[in-house]
Amino acid sequence: MNFDLKVKDIFLETYILTGKINNLEIINNLINFIKNNKNKELSYKTHVKGHFTGFKSLTENTDFHNFLKLIQPQIQIVYQDNFEIRDAWGNICKNNEEVTEHNHRSVSAFCGILYLSEGGPGTYFKEHDLLIKEEIGKFVLFHPILFHSVSKINKDIERITCAFNMYAIKEWDNPQNKKWVNKN
Repeated sequence: MNFDLKVKDIFLETYILTGKINNLEIINNLINFIKNNKNKELSYKTHVKGHFTGFKSLTENTDFHNFLKLIQPQIQIVYQDNFEIRDAWGNICKNNEEVTEHNHRSVSAFCGILYLSEGGPGTYFKEHDLLIKEEIGKFVLFHPILFHSVSKINKDIERITCAFNMYAIKEWDNPQNKKWVNKN
């Protein structure tokens, strides 16, 4: 058998964008939703070693959609094409809980986090050697290939976040069947 293998590292530019919303109605509604919709079967079974609402739990949530509308200008900075919400979920981590290192390599548009609490250990992005401090209403948009984690919490708090993955919509996709479309 004959074959030829070529290997080459290719430079890929990545990004981390942070911003903040001040809409307490959206923030409080998302906190209540997450606290009341923990998925006992999935909690502690993903990279989130804490409570988890399920990957699809916020895809239809009006407050989550309103959050996306608020940050539309920032989204346009990191991703200009049409996208859909495929995954959006809530996390609650307490003392001795953590989020293990992972990335979202299969995501085709961008990823994000909305912090709904503060005082936690922050989110660490390995490739950028950057720790994002948690503040209520702060959000992070980041490239899917970036490894990130949250250190084990060592105090009596509730760390509440909303996380999301957005996927590219191709020309041949029907946007009427999508949960969210970024109109150009």
